[in-house]
Amino acid sequence: MLRNLPLLLLSSLLACDKPVAIPLGDDSGAAVDTDPGSTTPPDTDPPTTDSNPPDTDSAPPVETGDSGDTIDDLGSPAELRLDFDPPGGGFSGTLSLTLSAEDPDAVIRYTLDGTLPAGDIGLVYSGPIALSESAEVRAVAQGEAGTGDVAAAAYMRLDADVADFSSNLPVLVLQTEDSAPSSDSGRYTAFTLNVFEPPEGGRTELLGDAGLSTRAGLKVRGSSSSGYPKKPYSLETLEPGSDDDQSVELLGMPAEGDWVLYAPLDFDRAFVRNALMYALSNQIERYAPRTRFVEVFVADRGRDVALDDYVGVYVVIERIERDGDRVDVTRLEADDVAEPEVSGGYLFKRDRLGDGEGGFWAGSAGSSFDFDQPLVYVYPEEEDIADEQADYLSDTMDAFGLALAADDFTHPVTGLHYDAYIDVGSWIDHHILNVLSKNPDAFRLSGYFHKDREGLVMSGPVWDFDRTMGCSSDTRADDPENWDATNVTSDTTDVFDHGWWRGLFSDPSFRAAYQARWLELLDGPLGVENTHALVDELTADLGEAAERNFERWRDYGPGPGGYEGEVVRLKAWLEERDAWIRDCLESGTPDLRTCGR
Repeated sequence: MLRNLPLLLLSSLLACDKPVAIPLGDDSGAAVDTDPGSTTPPDTDPPTTDSNPPDTDSAPPVETGDSGDTIDDLGSPAELRLDFDPPGGGFSGTLSLTLSAEDPDAVIRYTLDGTLPAGDIGLVYSGPIALSESAEVRAVAQGEAGTGDVAAAAYMRLDADVADFSSNLPVLVLQTEDSAPSSDSGRYTAFTLNVFEPPEGGRTELLGDAGLSTRAGLKVRGSSSSGYPKKPYSLETLEPGSDDDQSVELLGMPAEGDWVLYAPLDFDRAFVRNALMYALSNQIERYAPRTRFVEVFVADRGRDVALDDYVGVYVVIERIERDGDRVDVTRLEADDVAEPEVSGGYLFKRDRLGDGEGGFWAGSAGSSFDFDQPLVYVYPEEEDIADEQADYLSDTMDAFGLALAADDFTHPVTGLHYDAYIDVGSWIDHHILNVLSKNPDAFRLSGYFHKDREGLVMSGPVWDFDRTMGCSSDTRADDPENWDATNVTSDTTDVFDHGWWRGLFSDPSFRAAYQARWLELLDGPLGVENTHALVDELTADLGEAAERNFERWRDYGPGPGGYEGEVVRLKAWLEERDAWIRDCLESGTPDLRTCGR
């Protein structure tokens, strides 16, 4: 993130080589497997260069479900609500923990190992608890008014070498009884999460109260990146008393329960390629996930957290899902099987299939359009979608494909033009953002779509730009010239011929609108002046953490000039890309697809 950036501590052993010594900072929805075996600065507005979508609410509801709809929060009787003093956080030596309820006669039961206290399960609280090692504390009060809600907090004991650690990035602490997940098993491992944020004008320290302390679930994610030693994760924040998602305002982002911990390592050594493209998408008023930069530790809870547990710079990213503050489409109930309810909302993507997924094929208009991957249900999930809903979505994309394949771009039976099925403007913007970055996997992988009730099919949100913009270790995006990398490899997307884009770019009116939108955006948010300014602000506070990250992952160090050199090369690539695209658009060529071909 900007100005003040979060630091994550994931408490659990990584299955990787022993880390090298790290220098100190200066002083200035799924089941959870419990079987053993960036932050926006407090009391300040988010930085203007963050990847925040436009028009977000300043005051979120008390609690939101996955739809973003307000849920009444009745809670437990006030006299049975628990207070933890101190709240979750970091400590050295021994910590004295006090539990209290407003009802002085309430019986408080607690556990120190994450076990759920209920009935006669748990120790009866009789006075301050002395903690001499890290612990997950869960407690509940019982009184004449009934039984209160379970409360939880995590306390981590710090080794001397990390007790003095400080950073300009806030801190998230994830702890587990086991080692951290090391492969994509598809299951979440139970964790606790502490978030430490820097005071305004100050630095993050791990000793003291956390800004957020909650239960969580963690699993490795990524089809190819999961094989790297620095693991990317999916993160769920969980309710104190159950394994249901709990919506929290993580690092100042709108309350939700599902997040991605992106681990830049081999490709994006400037760390900002995803955040940059998401920010640009939001600037042109196309929602993309919000992001916050963090540092991460992963430590086993059976011992003190130490500097050896440091695992580098991460980016916390909103997971793409249906929500009022994310992809804002209408909740689709199981019995919404007739018009107009069956018409939405939907969220789906063109991508590889996950475990147990079958996906669906639609819109090919016979053999008019070719696709490398199927369409994959995101919302509703494949296991939840009703047959009538699946049929409606497939029929909609089939009708679009038939209209697009026709000589006059109208459906042979209904007579509807293809623009009666899709929001053309969103498809143009989605294409432009992927082409600007020269995304070699555009449209055929992580290609999202969404459709609201009685609405058109929208293209987006954009996702996954680590292998773009002259990145390391993937030569397909090296050259800032040419629209795509088809001149050097077949292992890339032909941006004007892949799937439905072949039909769209055969329409002169679509090409004219596309070219006009390019010129408009290059004179505004996508112009080099703005992209350079965004890069500067996104990277302004990352230098200190970058040194620690590269020291931790010495096999994935920066190129010439260190971290600053990585930033310089990214900006140079963007400048050359801007110049080449402008030359093509302003050349007067009757068909811009021919530039560089």
